[in-house]
Amino acid sequence: MIDYTITHQKGFLGYFWRVLVRAFLFTPILCISLPSHAANNGKYPIKNFAPADYGAGIQNIDFAQNRDLNLFVANNLGVLSFNGNQWQTHALNTGKKQRSLAFDEQANRLYVGSQGDFGFFEDDWHYVSLLEKIPQGSRDFDEVWDVFVFDSRVFFCTFQGIYSFDGARVSVISNPSGFNRSFLAGNKLFTQSTSGELFEIEGHKLIPIARSNRANQVIAGIIRNELGYLFIHNSGNVEFFDSFGVIHVYPELARALSGKYVNHVTQISDGRIVISTQRAGLFIYDVLTNQLENITTEEGLMSNACLRVFQDRSGNLWVGMQNGIALIDIKSPLRLINQNIGLQGSGYEAFEAQEGTYYTTSNGIYFLPANASISSFLNGTEGPAYGMQLINKKLYAGHHTGLFLLENGKATRIITSDGLWQVKQLQANPNYAIAGTYSGLLLFAINSKGELREVQKIKGFNESSRFFEEDRKGRIWVGQYYKGLYLLSLTDSLTEATVTKVSDGHKLPIQQYIILSKIDDELYISSSKGIFKLDQSTDNIEEERVFSKTIGGNWVYQLAQDKQKNVYLYSENKVGLFKQVSPGNYSYVPSSLFQLRQSFNNDLLNVSKNIRNGILFNANEGFIHYNADLEDRVSILSEPLINRVYSVAEDSILYSRMPFQDRPVSVEPVRITEGTRVLQFVVESFKFKDVNNQQFRYHLSGFDEGFGKWVNTSLKEYTNLRVGTYTFQVQTFDSRGEIITSSPVQVIVSPPFYKSIYAWMVYTALTLFILYQLYRIQRQYYRGKQARLEQLRQKELAQKQKELQELKEEQIKTELHHVNNLLAASTMNLVVKNEFMENIKEEIRQAKLTDKVEDKQRALDRIIKEIDTTLRVQEDWKQFEHHFDRVHGDFLSRLTSRFLDLTPGEQKLCAFLRLKMDTKEIANLMGISLRGVEVARYRLRKKLGLDAHQNLSKFILEY
Repeated sequence: MIDYTITHQKGFLGYFWRVLVRAFLFTPILCISLPSHAANNGKYPIKNFAPADYGAGIQNIDFAQNRDLNLFVANNLGVLSFNGNQWQTHALNTGKKQRSLAFDEQANRLYVGSQGDFGFFEDDWHYVSLLEKIPQGSRDFDEVWDVFVFDSRVFFCTFQGIYSFDGARVSVISNPSGFNRSFLAGNKLFTQSTSGELFEIEGHKLIPIARSNRANQVIAGIIRNELGYLFIHNSGNVEFFDSFGVIHVYPELARALSGKYVNHVTQISDGRIVISTQRAGLFIYDVLTNQLENITTEEGLMSNACLRVFQDRSGNLWVGMQNGIALIDIKSPLRLINQNIGLQGSGYEAFEAQEGTYYTTSNGIYFLPANASISSFLNGTEGPAYGMQLINKKLYAGHHTGLFLLENGKATRIITSDGLWQVKQLQANPNYAIAGTYSGLLLFAINSKGELREVQKIKGFNESSRFFEEDRKGRIWVGQYYKGLYLLSLTDSLTEATVTKVSDGHKLPIQQYIILSKIDDELYISSSKGIFKLDQSTDNIEEERVFSKTIGGNWVYQLAQDKQKNVYLYSENKVGLFKQVSPGNYSYVPSSLFQLRQSFNNDLLNVSKNIRNGILFNANEGFIHYNADLEDRVSILSEPLINRVYSVAEDSILYSRMPFQDRPVSVEPVRITEGTRVLQFVVESFKFKDVNNQQFRYHLSGFDEGFGKWVNTSLKEYTNLRVGTYTFQVQTFDSRGEIITSSPVQVIVSPPFYKSIYAWMVYTALTLFILYQLYRIQRQYYRGKQARLEQLRQKELAQKQKELQELKEEQIKTELHHVNNLLAASTMNLVVKNEFMENIKEEIRQAKLTDKVEDKQRALDRIIKEIDTTLRVQEDWKQFEHHFDRVHGDFLSRLTSRFLDLTPGEQKLCAFLRLKMDTKEIANLMGISLRGVEVARYRLRKKLGLDAHQNLSKFILEY
């Protein structure tokens, strides 16, 4: 019992308020006559995760989640993270167990409470311990059982003290008697001391709220509403306290918790209270309806030892257990009906009658009385049971052994047959009914009491007739799954039929996988190529256009319509709900049925329409109940994210999303080189409800033509991408089957450096350099070759010139020799002429001495003759002059052209001096005395303008 330290309100107003509050609180007790447990709509979808599934320790105590929907779990071997696809374990490397978690969305940190330590993860799972920030004398503590982010601070709650972290320093809130657990309720933080006192934490102070007379009344949870606080203790004791005192309320909840050890209490988003117990599983209590549910191993939990419950942002309940984790889809409109109410085997059909509900299964027929929780098996119905039909207020069930009448919770076989699927009353002949069997159709008559009486088998048709319908003309259409569609026209006696196989003609493009359904009195044909509709006025079969807009040409297994005229469609990859807008007009509504598409009966699919508040699908184990009114239309759509881009060959991460950061608005382009062989994309979808059945399809624009096929892996690899720019996207389904697409991630494949533009520039420059060098080398080679050739040519030319020169010199020498000879001859002639003149002179002198005329005459004739001969020799000087100029470079011509006043004698003197003749020789040639030669030389010097110190002979030789 708790006593109050605050003063009670006095007077009439306080009394009136107290009565009003307690009247309100006791309202649920007045409703105790109502069903206290949930109606038998089945159990919640539950997914269990064993330690082998998440790869860590057995014990899971606390949970947290960030805005990106990443789930975090405090496990005894580390902190777990789960993105809907993959579990990861993040150990602190301290060997200490993790006990509590809280995520700070302002700082993007995951705070962790452990054994003797606390701190936080940030960035890419970098752990920072806050132990060093704790005052020295307060570091001795054991487990941190609770962490709260509250009032801009983080509170780490231990039995020894409460530690407050403001982002910079840690302060300690202590109590002499120590603490039990702490709680966050109604935006207030509470803690209980080991002596039983309850405190509110304001700042760094403990504000006393109430105290208990019993120290062993340890509070497990506090729930606040506008009237006060609900306390649930570890012992299971339930108390409510307000400013007037304590009230023991909710007696049914108290009775259910009596003797149960309560570990944790929380209030979920719809106001219900969830209590975790040590040995009795979970209790879910609705204080407004007084409805109490108990979820244990019988309802699907892997253990009844529930340590803590956490509701994520999508409304799912996560249960931390002693040996695993459970996920409960608490907001689901789906309920599983199987062993929890005593059913065994695969379900086929359910029918809700006044006395209760009948279930046909692969094991037989079960009956669940109204307001009961456990069904009973109807003896004598062993074996597969099939469809049920109400005819004249009597319920009949088809069975492997015949036809049963079901009434008052009992089954009576009225006919034995080799397998009977179902029986239907004829519309055109209401006094008759037809049953589809393993081998054709049976005709039944309906007597005045409304009872069926077998007439006979209808002749002319022997195919299995699980699906058959009557059209408005009274004809029977039979859809044989593997053989096609048949039209049976009955005779007036109804005992024979004319059979037409419709699928053999051109009207139906498929001959197998056919199921027949009736919607709004219209016949529909479901097939592997979509849905077709029968025009009963013309018997034409056309492609259906209302439902096919949503499912396309996918394989459709069945259509069914409930009492509210809603149509349910089960196709290859979609379970659709179509709300009727007007007769013949339907609107597709995404539904949670998509989550359990893999759980439906994959042998004999069937839909039960005769159920209140929804519809029943037969499942591999029992049934699945769906109530569209419970569908949560407001859901969190979480697009798939690119978690990591990885280069397999290089073993390098090209992009990795930080786990604690907000979703990126856009991702920087991933840049790789053409040599990257395998590029791997890892995606995450946060689809916790569909963990084992998630499907993805991928598209890399520039590489894929479009989105590929649906696959069950969250990893996609691409190999040998060429240079270019690509855009990667992934699609998946949300929990209601709607396709959601990820934000694009651009991938830029650049050429390796040796193929890059810079490399090509280098290659170009290098090529030009090499070409230039080759050009230079070639040019130098040709220049050298040309030089060598020129040198050789010059050498040859020089040789030739030398030879020519030698020839010229030889010729000149020859000519000079010849000229010299001529000069010599001329000179000799001159000498001879002079001697001749001397001789003539001597002969004249001798003739002069003689007296004889004859002798004188002869002497004169001889002289005349000699003179004639000598005159011919006068030409010798001209020849001498000609040859002299040739030998001496036109010496005389040059000399006379410069010195115009030279006499012939002086010219001769110059010639003789040029020939280096001495004075005597010159005197003989010129016919003068030696003294005459000297005088002639003197005169010549003056005409030549020579100074006294200049040598005449040297001047003549050098000119």
